[in-house]
Amino acid sequence: MCGDCQWLAKIADLVHHNITNSMFKKQTKRFIGAEGNRSDSDDGSYVAFVERAVANESVFRRFRCDKVYRETLEHASFEDGLACLDIIKRKAPQFLASIGEVRDNDLVGAPLVYDYAGCGVLGPTTLRYLKVAADLFWLFGETPGRRIVEIGVGYGGQLLVSDRLFAIDVYELIDLPPVLELAARYLESHVLNCGYQTSTLNRKTGEDTYDLAISNYAFSELPGHIQRKYIEKILISSKRGYLTMNSGLGKTDRSRGKLSLDDLRNALPPFEVLPEEPLTGPENYIIVWGHQSA
Repeated sequence: MCGDCQWLAKIADLVHHNITNSMFKKQTKRFIGAEGNRSDSDDGSYVAFVERAVANESVFRRFRCDKVYRETLEHASFEDGLACLDIIKRKAPQFLASIGEVRDNDLVGAPLVYDYAGCGVLGPTTLRYLKVAADLFWLFGETPGRRIVEIGVGYGGQLLVSDRLFAIDVYELIDLPPVLELAARYLESHVLNCGYQTSTLNRKTGEDTYDLAISNYAFSELPGHIQRKYIEKILISSKRGYLTMNSGLGKTDRSRGKLSLDDLRNALPPFEVLPEEPLTGPENYIIVWGHQSA
C-alpha cells in the first residue's frame, strides 16, 4: 500500500471509530465473576456490551466495530495485519490459496477491513487469526489437533479460521456464559466443517483430554488462582499447547497477581518459550509444548 493510501486508511479508521463511538448508549457495568475472580479485560463494560449484542439484532450486526468491543478484542490496525501477513507468507504460504474461505470471518459483525496487496480486502483481526493458524501449522504440522480447546474465545474467530484450514473433529470453547452465547450466535451464522462445544471453567471436571489447547492472551490475563484451575482442569490434560502470554515475566504491572514463568514451568507440561511475532507488548511471549521441535 502506498504512503498516501496508508494515510487515507488511517483517516478512514479514525472517522469510522469516532462514528461508532456515538452509535450506542453507555452501558451499565456488568460482571460475572466476583471481585478478585475477573480477568484484566473484564472492566464491566465488555460483558454488558456482549449481552446487548446477543439480545439486539441491530447491535449484533455491527458489534465488531463498536468502541467498547474494539478496545477489548477488535483493535488490530492495518499495520498489524500487514505484519501478520508477512509471517503467514513465511510460515504457511499455502494458506493464501484459502484466503477466500478465511475471508468468511469478515462477513458478520461489520469489522474494519482493508485492501491488502495480493490478498484483497480483509480485516486485520482475521489476519491475526490466520497468523496463529500459520504458527500452529509450523509448530504442529498439517493436523494440529482433532480435538481442540480454546480458553478465551472472543466471538469464535479463531475457531472459524482454523476450521477452514485444518481437519478438526471437535473444537471446545471455554469462556464466560455471555461470551459463549455471542460466539455461538456468530458461529451459527456460518456453516462449519467441525463440531463445536461450549463450556465454562466451572463446568469442567478435569476428565476430558485434548490434542491441542489454545489461548490468545486470555489465560495470561487471569488471576493466578484462576490460572491454576485452568491448568488443573484443562491444560495439564492437553497433549499440545499454544498460549500467547502477556504476563509472567514481571516486567510490568500486568504480571501482578499472575503466575510467574517459573510457576508455569512447575505446573504445565514441559514447554518452550518463543518470541511473539509480531511483538505487541513488552511482556509478550508464546508458550508451546508437544511441538515438532520438542
